[in-house]
Amino acid sequence: MHRRGVLVALAVVVLVAGAVVAWRLLSRPTDYERAVAWLPEDSLRVTWTDWAAVRADVEAPEPGAGAGAVAGFLDRAYEADLSAGSGVAEATGVLDARFGFSPLDVGWEVLGQARGGQVVVLGLGEGADPTAIEGRLRRLGYDAPPDGPGTGGTWQGGADLVASIDPTLTPVMQNMAVVEDERLVVMSDAPGPVSSTVAVIEGDEAGLDAPLAGVAGSPVQSWLWADDFACEDLTMSNADPEDQRLASRLVDEAGGVNPLSGLVMARQADGTVTVGMRFENDDQASDNLQPRVDLAAGEAPGQGGTFGERFRVVSGEADGSDVVVRLEPREDFQLSDITSGPVLFATC
Repeated sequence: MHRRGVLVALAVVVLVAGAVVAWRLLSRPTDYERAVAWLPEDSLRVTWTDWAAVRADVEAPEPGAGAGAVAGFLDRAYEADLSAGSGVAEATGVLDARFGFSPLDVGWEVLGQARGGQVVVLGLGEGADPTAIEGRLRRLGYDAPPDGPGTGGTWQGGADLVASIDPTLTPVMQNMAVVEDERLVVMSDAPGPVSSTVAVIEGDEAGLDAPLAGVAGSPVQSWLWADDFACEDLTMSNADPEDQRLASRLVDEAGGVNPLSGLVMARQADGTVTVGMRFENDDQASDNLQPRVDLAAGEAPGQGGTFGERFRVVSGEADGSDVVVRLEPREDFQLSDITSGPVLFATC
């Protein structure tokens, strides 16, 4: 493994490779890394919301608060661009009142999307009672797991049941499981992803292998694309023909790029953004370092304006097969704006 840094503005990244390797080997996985690894291995796009950090950042009511207080909290979280990746935010009020957990008290949320469906995993807060949550599911009309409550089995509801409970509930809440040992709630729009995720959590199936999760640290908010899905999801082919031609010229002027084998964009607690890009090998990462930094500091065809109007590129480095770029957002920048295509610096 080799490491190479680039000078960006006045910042230079200087790291001792041996110390970093030792730290990675000795450190325990973060909640983020564990949550990503618990998702089914066919997950392609993963979003993460650290709800405890969101509540600390914007004024949040206590569980059981009225509808007005909940709506105010959700508005503040949305305006701060901290809830855009959530699959449950809009149902916060009914989850709190009817299910016994919600963004008002869960620790975090991870949403994994695959071609065949999606799954949400929530880390329950200290005050939540897993047994009581299953009791609520029974009273709400969910069908109990074949082996009964407390087994991690799937509580099946369906579209009609969810619609009858409250219109703010989404399809992902049709099927749920409570994993008591890990204090997790798993939910999905189909029973299969729930049972598969529980099997991963319990060690019976392989989960998502996403090495870039380690690059993200402990983010407040994150988007991760597994394997080469970023090439499809953020493709410049989504831009109009004129922007596509401009993008092609900018890539050529930057020296060309190789396809991505993974991508993560993670907002840190201090507001900075870490972008991790994985490549096929160390040489590709080294070759892509300067072009990717240049593209991230230049024009933004398909997005409008320039990336420099959105953020300042603070530093970049090649670390093995990864390129890691640090961004300092400008005022009013929203990370969610660059998590849908086209995004030139993530082009393949």
